[in-house]
Amino acid sequence: MKLQFEHIIAFVAVADLSSFSGAARKLGKSQSTISTAVQHLESDLGFTLFHRQKNKFRLTTQGQRFFHLARPVTQKYQQLLLAAEQMTDSEQSVFRVGIDPLVFTPTVKKTLLEFSDAFPKLNLSIYSKPSSVLGRFIQEGKLDLALGNLYHPDSHQLNSQELFSMPFHWYCHADLQQKTTPDTRLLLMDGSEELIGQSALSHANLWRLDDISTIIDLCRARKGMAFLPEFVLPKACDDLVCIQADQDFYGRQLTVGLFWPSHSPQSLLHQWMIDRLSPKAVKDRVEQLKTV
Repeated sequence: MKLQFEHIIAFVAVADLSSFSGAARKLGKSQSTISTAVQHLESDLGFTLFHRQKNKFRLTTQGQRFFHLARPVTQKYQQLLLAAEQMTDSEQSVFRVGIDPLVFTPTVKKTLLEFSDAFPKLNLSIYSKPSSVLGRFIQEGKLDLALGNLYHPDSHQLNSQELFSMPFHWYCHADLQQKTTPDTRLLLMDGSEELIGQSALSHANLWRLDDISTIIDLCRARKGMAFLPEFVLPKACDDLVCIQADQDFYGRQLTVGLFWPSHSPQSLLHQWMIDRLSPKAVKDRVEQLKTV
């Protein structure tokens, strides 16, 4: 029996993502190419890997067994490619990453530290901009990868991978909790208005800033109420309280994801980031940070 490794990679990607289209985006190939690769693999193996019913599919018993055997092999192959890349003249390479300040969580910072250890010779350029700006930079060829709001205005034009959700809330000084009115100044981080909606902000007194610490300082000085992700408030800010009043002031969820150029295959560096920022990985890292 002779198996084509590219066919195995395609199968593992489909089983991993439970999606032929997702596997196609990940591998930078057409969906028909992925489907054909899986069919060829089934033919070479002599058994069916998926139960197919209209637009739905699931692994067969043999498919599950083969997936559990094949996945570690493809992971080792990726590790081999990463090691080979580092043996090349990698000190001349620059990996350009954009990170929206709204999603610069402790977990993301920890991932950067791990990235430094995993790729010690790789030059890294990090840009901190709102997700909409990062999306434009990717389209202009100025970035290789970005981490931010998965549903920013230009997201449909890029390849993307959903990672995790992050709660946002309105905060104000405790002295103002019962005194907020429609005229209360709103302190917004640049890009956060995409979560709130322009209609809710059309007649508001807005201050837009690009520095979260300044927003917190203004909020503590009773200069307005701020729309912030939960992770940015230090424990020392016990004078700030969360507001949950009418419909415009309930907490919102930002869906965090990676995005990169369309029609571009997912590189090994992309996969490394995804593996460490997937929901399970994030949960494990949060638990680790709690013990520090």
